[in-house]
Amino acid sequence: MHLNKLVTKGFRCFDDAFTVEFNAGLNVIVGENGAGKTAIISAIRQLFIDSESGRYAVSEIDFHRAFKKESVASDEFTIKAHFDELDGDEKVAFLHWCDEKGKASLNLQVENKEIRGRYKRALWGGKSRTTAFEPETIDLIHCIYLPPLRDAESKLINGRQSRLSKLLKALSKREIDKLRKSKKQHPLEKKIIEFNQELADSDDFGIKEANKLIVDSLKKSIGESFGQNTLIQFAESDYTRIVEGLRLLFFPDLTEQENSTFRSLQENSLGYNNLLYIASILAELTIDDVAGEIKESYFKLLLIEEPEAHLHPQLQVRLLKYISDVATRKSVQVIVTTHSTVLASSVDIDSIIHLSNSQPPIATPLRNCDLPDNSKQFINRWLDVTKSNLLFASGLILVEGIAEQMLIPLLAKSILKDQIKGRCSLEDVGVSVINLNGIYFKHFMRLYCNLTDQDKEEDQAGVNIPIRCAGLTDLDPAKRKTEKDAKGEEITTTIKPHDGDMHDGTNHALKLVDTISKSDFSRLFVCEYKTLEYDLAMQGNNIPVMAQVLYDLWPKEGKVKRSLKPLIKGDWTCKSPKEKSEAAHLILKRVDDDEIGKGQFAQVLADKIACSKVIIDVPEYIAEAIHWACSTVANDD
Repeated sequence: MHLNKLVTKGFRCFDDAFTVEFNAGLNVIVGENGAGKTAIISAIRQLFIDSESGRYAVSEIDFHRAFKKESVASDEFTIKAHFDELDGDEKVAFLHWCDEKGKASLNLQVENKEIRGRYKRALWGGKSRTTAFEPETIDLIHCIYLPPLRDAESKLINGRQSRLSKLLKALSKREIDKLRKSKKQHPLEKKIIEFNQELADSDDFGIKEANKLIVDSLKKSIGESFGQNTLIQFAESDYTRIVEGLRLLFFPDLTEQENSTFRSLQENSLGYNNLLYIASILAELTIDDVAGEIKESYFKLLLIEEPEAHLHPQLQVRLLKYISDVATRKSVQVIVTTHSTVLASSVDIDSIIHLSNSQPPIATPLRNCDLPDNSKQFINRWLDVTKSNLLFASGLILVEGIAEQMLIPLLAKSILKDQIKGRCSLEDVGVSVINLNGIYFKHFMRLYCNLTDQDKEEDQAGVNIPIRCAGLTDLDPAKRKTEKDAKGEEITTTIKPHDGDMHDGTNHALKLVDTISKSDFSRLFVCEYKTLEYDLAMQGNNIPVMAQVLYDLWPKEGKVKRSLKPLIKGDWTCKSPKEKSEAAHLILKRVDDDEIGKGQFAQVLADKIACSKVIIDVPEYIAEAIHWACSTVANDD
């Protein structure tokens, strides 16, 4: 049994009906701030009794209110949970929640009418509101919620609500119930009673003498008639009180030689205490029901907001892998919200749910994108911390290499200038530039559009992440061409594309352009002539700027610098296309040279643009990609 789908309307940021689907095991919800990740967790908490915090009380902020002047809150909100894969026992236990197909649902309706500090709630199982509802059925669902700002230390110290006492009481519950029915003591209770008696009878430690002095003082102060005997003892003798008095101490990397050395929780880092807290939660959830007895919980649900809190990247990954393992082995459904690219990059994409900050918000489980196995394996392998930024952006520009990754954000500033008031960079509009380190658009862009797969009989037909994704790729025409001269002899010449002498590209990604363009959310933009650097050189008066960068970078005087010097002077906007193509070819040749390389060239050029030392004219295909990803339009002025 697991929570399969949640549908809510009128709740928080969800005005219209909002639906999100979940896996049986681990679910990781990602997206921008304000997309509704916390609202999803809060909606689930409205339905169940959280064993850590109790039932989540309704407040006025739970009713949707639009961000408009004089807007009013919704009259009510509704939340419906659908459950799937119920086994025979679960169908019996949740009989009144099930339909004729054996699928269960739980419904909540809350009216925006506050009476004596409370809102009117209606909770029922199944389709009909008139169906008999037993509140005890909710207790069969074990739900635990961990907030983003966890006070782990207060949860771990001794007391009735400490995680250690809860775990020990959960472990011993059946044994304690049996002993109580037979009017017997738990072995731990016997030990404590015996120890207390030893303390009271012993002449050592000063306890017996202290107790006698207190009794004597009582008798002298209030007299024999009112005086009472006293007893100094170590602790309560009831099992529940004993475990509530226990403290959890911790010492990382404890060796056998240090087995008597511990430290208090106050000495731990916030990260270590957070790990201890989560570990104690997972330990409780992994307690198995005893065969042959009535189950105390049929469904275990763990809700965690920002598990990465206070943890460095390596611990984030280890923790999430352990949570995923627990979810699989112990049939615990885990729903996590995160802003961590580290966590997003370390989990299988089938576990990721993307939440868009659109109106209305849209939840996209990546497992529903219908990715072929080779694309899924590729993305899982390549979704490192840098590329996982794509899961948190409001728009994307996918590029082939490091040069584009460094230059595009700077070129975008001139494109976006005066477009959106107060926002003139990709960061301002939430658009990320993702370096794919190759021509891998067919794998990544499948998340944003459906592509034809040559290896499948049917086209991709899944859902897509509803944010704009632009790809930038090179034309990559052949480097040389072979022709026959007037004498009929074959001659081979270098291809230097320009207006009037254009050539077809050899880039295998070009065949995706038409298919990708059919999507509402993706486009693939191709350079006009050859590659990024070549097309930059062909644009406006960029040749002098680029030649100067190469000239300054070239490590030694000689022939190369002499060939670059003529390019630095003059107005190249007046040159013919053929002349510009000769210069562009020379620039690309030197950029590709081992003495410099695309990365170093792009870095120096980017620094000059950033410092406003140079102005670069932006090629049209780059400008179109930026406008697409940012949802802006070109300024004809």
